[in-house]
Amino acid sequence: MKKILGLTLILVFLCMGFINAQEDFMGPMDPDRRERIESLRVWKMTEFLDLTTEQSTKFFPKLKEFKESIRDDQDRQRKIMIEIHKLVNDEDYKSSQADVKKYAKKLSELEKNIITKKEAFVSDIGDVLTADQQMKYLIFENKFRNRLMKTLYQKEGHKSPMKERRKP
Repeated sequence: MKKILGLTLILVFLCMGFINAQEDFMGPMDPDRRERIESLRVWKMTEFLDLTTEQSTKFFPKLKEFKESIRDDQDRQRKIMIEIHKLVNDEDYKSSQADVKKYAKKLSELEKNIITKKEAFVSDIGDVLTADQQMKYLIFENKFRNRLMKTLYQKEGHKSPMKERRKP
């Protein structure tokens, strides 16, 4: 019982630093909401990966370090997207192919950096997680993000972009 309580406390404290500022065009996500989402992520991930206490104490600090390492790139991506959004909504601005190429290049370079860091992270956690757990981690991240987006869109009263893409 003490191990479970200890693991839960470790996970709650670690998860506080995991969520990036989820900034969209209307501003940052509410900190309480961000913390609840990250707590849910840690709990579900622990369950899905079937982590032992020992694995959890090694894995979550590595995950936190990884998330922090990509935060700068993600923040720069958000700033570029906000800049593009402002340009597109400026009535006096006319887009050019040069602008499209410039912004596409900036965004793709940041995405490449994130992908490189993700590949290194997945390889690095091999000393903590089994190969099966590493594969499950990849599945979890994708599923959790998709479900989160679907839930957020439904709560905000928007149509899910996932459903719109599936239409023929």
